[in-house]
Amino acid sequence: MCAVLAVLIAGAGAAAAAPTPLASTYDRLVTDDGWKIELRASELVVNPMSNIANSFASREGWVSARVGALVTPAAGRTPSQPVSSGVLEQFLVVGCQIDISDGATFGLGSSFGPNANVTISGQPGVSVGGSASVSPSISSKLKPGTINEISLGKKTLQTNRASIRAKRVHVRVDGCAGPVTVRVIVRLSVSTPTADDTLNLYSARMWL
Repeated sequence: MCAVLAVLIAGAGAAAAAPTPLASTYDRLVTDDGWKIELRASELVVNPMSNIANSFASREGWVSARVGALVTPAAGRTPSQPVSSGVLEQFLVVGCQIDISDGATFGLGSSFGPNANVTISGQPGVSVGGSASVSPSISSKLKPGTINEISLGKKTLQTNRASIRAKRVHVRVDGCAGPVTVRVIVRLSVSTPTADDTLNLYSARMWL
């Protein structure tokens, strides 16, 4: 058990405290009624930081991303239906491998709480699940072996384009002894009277 704990402590400080740019992503599709919808994610950066509490069970860093959507008539086609609605969404997914929040694994007591916890700050007006918006930070519980999807912004298209930029959003994960990974997900949903289309993009995953 001590050997396992030593490995985890060593791994906790292994992340480089330097910004890591991630490759931009892009995709498009043509709807059945003649619209071309385009989705792009750029300015993707993950920056692990040294945990200020020097705890082997905590990780922190910041994440940046810019996402953009564009809806135009497909080449050579006149759309047969108007666009009724369009929604652009940006999410951060966070995964924890080993939850020690109950203290049972390493005999640490129960000071961590019922589950590993992730806190997002520096991004006001976001929400978790169906709860109301919270500012300036939000918290969510992490379970080992699962991922949490946390909103970093939602924009309803008022014209044929929209964008969301999240700059240096602070991410803190407590009560997780194993690796913590993050990924940015972007989603564009477009609806017409005759068709619903959803396009998703995924960044590379990155260690926090």
